[in-house]
Amino acid sequence: MFRPKIQVFLLATLLGVVVGLAACGPSHPEQQPLQQFFRASGMRDDQTLSNFAVVSFDPKTDGQVTGFTITSVSEPKVTPMQFKELSKALTDAQAADKEFNDRKKAYQDSHVEALKRVLAAEAAGKKATGPDAAVQTEWSKWRDDSNASQKKVSDARSAIQGATPIAEMSLGTPNGPTPDLTAAEGQMESKDVTVDATVKAPDGSTAQKTLVVTMQRAVTKNPDKTGKWIITGVKTA
Repeated sequence: MFRPKIQVFLLATLLGVVVGLAACGPSHPEQQPLQQFFRASGMRDDQTLSNFAVVSFDPKTDGQVTGFTITSVSEPKVTPMQFKELSKALTDAQAADKEFNDRKKAYQDSHVEALKRVLAAEAAGKKATGPDAAVQTEWSKWRDDSNASQKKVSDARSAIQGATPIAEMSLGTPNGPTPDLTAAEGQMESKDVTVDATVKAPDGSTAQKTLVVTMQRAVTKNPDKTGKWIITGVKTA
C-alpha cells in the first residue's frame, strides 16, 4: 500500500531534476540588452536607445528584428583606459599654445608699423621690400607655427573627446551627472555577440540573417565600478 507514495515521490524527484536542468541550461546575459536594443530600434525610440546604444537597427532601411537567438559571444577584448594621459596631453598642449601666443604677441607688439606695411603689401598681392621683407618672412613663420600649435590642441581635444563618450555612457546613469573621467584608471572591454535573427524587411518579407552586435563597457579602479554594456555596432555577418 506504500507503492503509490513511492511512485509519487519518484515522479516529483524526476520532475525536479528536469526543471533543475532546464534552469541550469545555457543562458546569455546579453539576451536582455539585445532585446531592449532591437525593440527600441524597431519602434525608433531614440530616447531609450540613447541610454545604452550609439547605433540603431533602423526599420526603414535595415528591417525589424522580430526574434533572435544568440549563437556565440566572443571573449572580451581589453584595452587600458588612457584618460589621465589624454587629459595631460591636452593640458600640456594648451599650456604650450598659451606660451607660444604670448611670445607671438610680444613680437607683434614690437613690430606694429612694419607688420601694417607687410599686411598691406600682402593684401595687394605684393611682397614686402627692404627691412620689411625680413619681417614678412618672420611673420610668415609665426603664422605657420601658430597653426601647428593650434592643431596640437585640436588633436589632443579630439582624442579625449573621441575616447570619453562610450565610457561616460557606460558609467553614467540616466539623468545623472556626467562621470568625471579625468583621473579614471581601469580598462575598456569590447565583445562581439553573434545572433541568428529573424528580420522583417521594409517591404514586409521575412528572412533569417546572421548579425554581429558589438558591445563595450568601462571598468574603473577608482572607484571600483563596472559600467553597463553599450551597443556600439551592428552589422550583417
